[in-house]
Amino acid sequence: MDQNSHSFDSHSIEELDHQPPMPWDQLLTAIRRSPHLSAVEAARIAQSQSGASVDVLSPLPASGAPTWDGVHTVINTLQRKDLLPDHLPQTRSASVMLTHLLTELALSISGHRRPRPDLGAASAESKAEAAQARFETECITWVIAGRLGVRAAATGSLKGYLKHDDLIPEFSRDRVLQTVDTIEDLFGGALAFGAVIREETPSLFELDMSLAV
Repeated sequence: MDQNSHSFDSHSIEELDHQPPMPWDQLLTAIRRSPHLSAVEAARIAQSQSGASVDVLSPLPASGAPTWDGVHTVINTLQRKDLLPDHLPQTRSASVMLTHLLTELALSISGHRRPRPDLGAASAESKAEAAQARFETECITWVIAGRLGVRAAATGSLKGYLKHDDLIPEFSRDRVLQTVDTIEDLFGGALAFGAVIREETPSLFELDMSLAV
């Protein structure tokens, strides 16, 4: 399915240069299903194994929806790190807000939106095509959501690629993987990030069950 001929360019997997690149849909699935590993490490392990095909569209087991308490913690963390987007959507859905934040971080940290924070991820070229920016951003958002156990559908050109075998633009696998790791590292890794987004602040008052509706 993967029509892109670019192999990994990360120095961390130089030993695999002699192997053909794993199809991108299979690699994304392996990374989404390995939140206990960094994205780069999960990709290296998946690439090193002779992979049986994985159903890329099968849903991940949900770990519970994000809470507003958790999303507010994410917002506060990004604000302290000067990474909070200027505009946030008006929504009553914590999942929608979280997905928006992930997309904005993907655009910023990957370098597809200037100014770019210097956090160590591979930066996009200044003249990157719009199609490349969209595809990489969609990949980053979808992968992180999956690793956090959040139900988020693939969108745009990524959805077309996964569902309809559409061709994909040239893109950097390294930039996608490094951006995933950089965003997750802001919260201590994927597993810790998943715990953060499900935080519940205890109520100051216990509910009187006789008054519960």
